[in-house]
Parts: sequence; structure tokens; C-alpha cells
Amino acid sequence: MTRFAFRVLCGLLLAACCLAATAQAENRQVFAHLFTVPTDLPGGGDDSMKLPGFEGWLAQSFGGYTKLGSGDGAWKNEQGQVEIQGNVVYLVTAARDVSKDLATRLAADFGERQPYILVFAADQFRK
Repeated sequence: MTRFAFRVLCGLLLAACCLAATAQAENRQVFAHLFTVPTDLPGGGDDSMKLPGFEGWLAQSFGGYTKLGSGDGAWKNEQGQVEIQGNVVYLVTAARDVSKDLATRLAADFGERQPYILVFAADQFRK
């Protein structure tokens, strides 16, 4: 191998290492939060008046949200009886686990006694 070819090869390896280090520095962990918001409020109320404020809070706090759709779910209440409830499913992502923040807001805004929030690491996010 000539001296020139050796220098070119070393330069390319150095550039590749610098690019790899830069890419690693831009990675960050992301947590996805999948949760339900009840459409049937305690006492027979309607959530349509509360959803705009809640969605505004999601956008402000987490930079946005995805509304995945409506459905029905069931859960066992404190007395062991099955309760069926209409709900809307949302997805938000954050750099940390924000399930406690979501649970507090769901309890305050919608009267949720046992909020359903699924949190999972969404691998690495490259910016």
C-alpha cells in the first residue's frame, strides 16, 4: 500500500468515527404512553366539554398527541364488578415516563379512578 493510499484510508476512517460519534450524541430515549380517556363520565356526564382543554394540555406539555380512535373497554371496579366504559385512545411520547402526570390529569378532568396507561420504551429516536 502506498503512503498516499494509507493516508486516504486513515482520513476516511477518522471521518467515519467522527460521524458515528455525532450520530450517537443526537440519540435520545423516548417513552410512548398509550392511554384511554373515558367518554362516559361518572354520573352520566359527557366528555365533549372537557376534551378540548385536555387535548390543549397534551399539546402544550408533550408537543402534541395522536388520537387513535373510540371504543369500549371493561374493567373490574373496587367491588369486583365489571364496568363497561366508552373511551378514546390517545398516544403521546416524551423523553421520560409521564404516566403519573397523565393519571393525575385523567383523575382530575374525567373522574378516572383507575386510569389505564401503558408505557413502553420506544427505542432510540434520532433527531
